[in-house]
Amino acid sequence: MYALDDLSDAIDVTREFLTPIRPWMWLKLALLLFFIGGVGFGNPVFSGGGGGVSDEGTSVDPGTVDVGELLPILVVVTVAVLLVGLAFLLVGSIFEFTFLESLRSGEVHVRRYTKRNVGHGVQLFGFRVVLGLIALAVIGLPVAAVFLSGSDAVSLAMIGIVILVAIPVVLAYAVISRLTTVFIAPTMLQEDLGVVAAWKRFWPTLSGNWAEYIVYLLLVWLLQLVFAFAIGIALFILAIPIVIVLFVLLFIPFLNLLVLLVAIPLLVVLVLLVQVPVVVYLRYYALLLLGDTDADLDLIPDRRDAVRGGPGTGGSWETPDSRAEDDRRDDRDDLGTDDMWGDDSESFDSRWNEPDSDDSSGWGDRDESDSGVGGGDSDDDGGGWGDSSGSDDDDDDRDDRSGW
Repeated sequence: MYALDDLSDAIDVTREFLTPIRPWMWLKLALLLFFIGGVGFGNPVFSGGGGGVSDEGTSVDPGTVDVGELLPILVVVTVAVLLVGLAFLLVGSIFEFTFLESLRSGEVHVRRYTKRNVGHGVQLFGFRVVLGLIALAVIGLPVAAVFLSGSDAVSLAMIGIVILVAIPVVLAYAVISRLTTVFIAPTMLQEDLGVVAAWKRFWPTLSGNWAEYIVYLLLVWLLQLVFAFAIGIALFILAIPIVIVLFVLLFIPFLNLLVLLVAIPLLVVLVLLVQVPVVVYLRYYALLLLGDTDADLDLIPDRRDAVRGGPGTGGSWETPDSRAEDDRRDDRDDLGTDDMWGDDSESFDSRWNEPDSDDSSGWGDRDESDSGVGGGDSDDDGGGWGDSSGSDDDDDDRDDRSGW
């Protein structure tokens, strides 16, 4: 079964992608995870203190807050949080394709891959918003009907009905959302389709291999529980020395504010870096399954062949040219010539058209076995058109035979 076999293959592909460890690449991956789901954010909770409701003419407790006065503030805060959440979701939807491009190419170029996938990201964002609104409406309407029914007391039966309605809706939302992220987004990227067209393209694959994808969903949710437990333990161990140092620095004058400004970003980056191999592994697992069930939707055929010993791979997913390019990029990173997002300062075309250092002519190899377009003495020709290794007599004989 593909869903089981791909578990081990995903480990090999992940190891090839993340090793040798390049800190700058890991930091860029952590940035992508921050937006696509590396860190969860809870909605702010506003709680109010208890206080008696006073009738007219009755003294009011100084600690009591008038809800009417706070209503405009709550509305403004709610709208602001909603706008920030939508902006965050939009950036995350675009970065989904940046992340997929990085997994496919084996290199992380945030700015380059983001610019070419803005359209796909906007379509994914729109689909996620519509899906969320549908789920919210399906759950919210029964809840609103129960609490706005005018009944003095809400019965346990009503609450039970709401829960029974909410459970399948939440489950369906989770399944559709995950399938869209890990299978529809790669289909959009591979086939250059919109999100609805990608669902239509993927549906025969899903329906024809439904058992594989059910096993995948069960295994992924189980793996997420295991990884969450393991990451929690790892973060606890790693955070102990950091928390101790930060706690000591809090008691040093003039460093308190600096500690607060540094501590939270440092902890967030630490959490993201720990999650990098986990998220990469789960995404590669999904991509391997997608390619096994539909070869036309395979986003990483070279990665698959490399770990499975396919023809022409040599046991590695990198060709000599790609490894040489990686070496040149690492050199530019060390010298500071590469921009912060990993885009090359030198284009591919300029490197391709760069003349060979051993070829003074810029037109071809100076091997004696090659014949030039025109003859001439090497001192006068300068290597522009003819072969500088032959004699004048040989050039004349060749000219006579060729008709020139």
